[in-house]
Amino acid sequence: LTDLLLQFLLSTMQKTPDLYLDELQEMLQASCGMEVSCAMAWRTLCRYGFTMKK
Repeated sequence: LTDLLLQFLLSTMQKTPDLYLDELQEMLQASCGMEVSCAMAWRTLCRYGFTMKK
């Protein structure tokens, strides 16, 4: 992921932590114009300490 996508991903999840991965995918596509797989988004979130717990 580019730095821009990473910042968008992390800031979006901090603002709205209850998003589903497919919703996050759609937001990345609409805002940044790049498709990211659910697996890549999930691995990145895990790397930065996000979990599935609410």
